[in-house]
Formats: sequence, C-alpha cells, structure tokens
Amino acid sequence: MLPSFAELRPDRVVLFLGADSLLAVEQHGWQRRRAAELRLPLRLQDGLPQLDLLAQWLGERRARRLEVRLSSAWVRFAILPWQNALSDETVAQAMAQALFAEQYGAASAGWEITLSPFKPGSARVASALDGRWLAALRELAQQQRYRLVSMEPVLVSLFNRLADKLPQDALLAVVEPRRLALLQLQRGQWASLYNRVLPEPWERRLPSLITQASATLDALNSPVYIAAPLFQRPDLGRLSATWLRLPAQRGYDPRRDPEWALCTGV
Repeated sequence: MLPSFAELRPDRVVLFLGADSLLAVEQHGWQRRRAAELRLPLRLQDGLPQLDLLAQWLGERRARRLEVRLSSAWVRFAILPWQNALSDETVAQAMAQALFAEQYGAASAGWEITLSPFKPGSARVASALDGRWLAALRELAQQQRYRLVSMEPVLVSLFNRLADKLPQDALLAVVEPRRLALLQLQRGQWASLYNRVLPEPWERRLPSLITQASATLDALNSPVYIAAPLFQRPDLGRLSATWLRLPAQRGYDPRRDPEWALCTGV
C-alpha cells in the first residue's frame, strides 16, 4: 500500500517527554534539517504535564505533524506469555488490564493500554500510559492544528532501532536521564523488564543496578548491552558490557547530536 499524501509531508515536530525535562525539535524537508529546538523542565500539576509553553512554541512552527516519544518514567509495561488466546484482541486487552491491576492496583484503572502486534508463538508486550496524558497530548495537537502521527515509548523505539545488533538471549539496558530500563531477551522475545529510577551520578550507580537486576532476573550469565544516547561512555569497572550507538540517519548524527538523540535518533 502506498502512503497517503499526508504521510508524505516531510516537516515534523518530534517531542520527547522525559523524567524531568521536555525536548522538542522541528525538522524540515526530506533531509530533516533542524529548524527549531525547545528544551524545558517538565512540570506536573495534579499528575499532568503542563504544556502551555510547548503549545505557544508549537503555534509558531511551520510543521503540522507531531511525533511523541515517552520516557520509561511515564510508561508501564507488562509481558503476556504466549498462548492461543492472545490472537483475540479483547481477551488480550483483558489479560493486560488484569496484569496491570495486579501490579499497580486501582491506579491502573485509567490507563490506556497498547499491545504489540499478534504473532503466533510469541509473547505480546503491553504498554500503558495514564489516559489523562494521552487526552492532554491529543488536545494539544488539536488546538495547535497538528496531526498526532505517533506516540511511542523510547524503550520500544530504541529496541526497534537496535534489535538487529542484539543476540537472541541478552540484557539491554536503556539509560535515559534519571531512568533505567533493563530488558531481558530470551530467544529474541521480551521475557521480563526492570524499570526504575536511576539516581545521579548515574555512571556510578549503573553497574550495581545492572548486576542487581541481572540477579533478580536470573540472567547473570547473559551478555549486557547498553544504549545511552545522551551520555558519554563511562568506565563501568568490572561490569562487562557492550555499548550500542544509534545508527546515523537523516537529521541525526550520533557523533554530533547526542543531546537530541531521544527526539531525532529513535
């Protein structure tokens, strides 16, 4: 199927909602030339992001496509082990809701749940976001006359970009500002996930957190891969790990643009 004309429009704004900051980049043309940038502290009121300054900035931009990347600080994940019932979307949604309710209680009642595509023989990954956040972002796009093209967790975006660099059985540590997500892969599938706050100085905390999580996941012998696009590679002491670099692409050079990697590199 050919893309629609709306999908062929090259101008876009990519927004990253981090644990404590908000980053946005406007890109123009097929070469994704960077036209404008915005960096703000992420402020919450009653659990919702305050988007007034972002709305003003969006109103001054030429682009009319909005893509959103979400920190693991705001997304919760559940892994639904393979069974035939996963082919039924209603059943799979109910299973995911039950898993979130079991782990997070009544707080999960207002969450919007998205499931990875069904694939026979494979587990499905459920991601959940506070429904009020989703409504706020949709309202922002509508008010500023943007088309909300996509909304994706950074963990998912990074995994999709780096999956071909990973063996079938491995641990992938995704390091964001103030957040660590450690994904365990078994036979190429998501098997379990460790998602927690990453205190500063992160480079000193990371080795012990990965070791602790590896023990919890019974994966001390699994090779460790680390994706930390915004950061330099520190000495990890006795922790043996392979650092992954995001591949270059239009509008993003991993050697020159690390500070915008979670907007333009994933």
